[in-house]
Amino acid sequence: PGHLETSREPFYPILLASAHFFFGLSPIVGIALNILIGVLSCWMMYLLTFVIFHDEFVALIALAFTAFFPEWIYYGAVMFREPLIVFLLSSWVFIWEKYGRKDNIYAYVGMGIIFGIIALTDAPYIPLGGTFVLLSARQFGARLWIRTIGVFLLAAFILQVPWIYRNYRVSGRLVVGSTMGGLMMYDSLLYHYDKPDIPLEAPLSNPLDPVVVKMNAAHLNLDSAEALFYEASWHILRHRPSRFFYAFLRKCLKFWRPFPHRGWKYQDSFAVLEFVGLSTGGSIMLLGVLGGFLAWRKGYPIGFLIMIPIVMTVAYSLYWTVMRFHTTSMVGLIPLAAYAVNGLFQKKES
Repeated sequence: PGHLETSREPFYPILLASAHFFFGLSPIVGIALNILIGVLSCWMMYLLTFVIFHDEFVALIALAFTAFFPEWIYYGAVMFREPLIVFLLSSWVFIWEKYGRKDNIYAYVGMGIIFGIIALTDAPYIPLGGTFVLLSARQFGARLWIRTIGVFLLAAFILQVPWIYRNYRVSGRLVVGSTMGGLMMYDSLLYHYDKPDIPLEAPLSNPLDPVVVKMNAAHLNLDSAEALFYEASWHILRHRPSRFFYAFLRKCLKFWRPFPHRGWKYQDSFAVLEFVGLSTGGSIMLLGVLGGFLAWRKGYPIGFLIMIPIVMTVAYSLYWTVMRFHTTSMVGLIPLAAYAVNGLFQKKES
């Protein structure tokens, strides 16, 4: 709107602007950047799967899933930040599986830097770092926490400092991540956002809404009114818990829905969209669950893979879930799905 805000995370826009600065103002530059990130993601998912299962065929299956997964191809072509998150997440898990299980201070510095970039790319991934810290604390004794968890948190925090300082200068208060969360949580408790007549992430349009009344009376914008939206959401949780948890459950189900909602108007056949969704994302979900069970029985180190979809389901379902949010959770499911497919091949051959 022409003035500084704190509602969006900065890393992907900075990366995109840097590419335009060096290569010109053309949409092709942004698409080429995401294609490059997508190719790196394919390579990283291959390495990640191989380092967990030590099987090249399983890694090749994961590579195929990554290279031909329609949602990742699409989001790369329209310059969304999801391809970048896929690359960062898979790199983070790879370093953990390759080096982080040992007392390796450099690995934790690297993971801290990557996590700091993830948090500057999409703030809802911050709870993933907290869960990771708890998993690490279980593995190492207290005397090693400074060399592992402490170094990880310090590296991640140092990357956050310029953004936090900038936000304080802009808004006069502490803002970690972004200020979009309060509005998204409150809106998602009020509306069934799968209905086409409700615009996605639109500001509240009802002038009689109590939060809007308070916001207008105090002359606040959507950024500075974040606390009001969180307060109103907390009020709903305390006094109408059934409404809060119904919305949460609805968003959980939407998060893992394998095809778009029927109520929207599509240029292409919905039957085709439904078939593609079920045959790709839906199949990977089911195979991922099966592969997770089989890998757990075999004793493979899959804790981080399982952590990603579980934590992100909870994090996004507390806010405003849209279909594309679940795609980055496939980082945790694709290696497991590849392991399940490999098991089916072996069983067929035997």
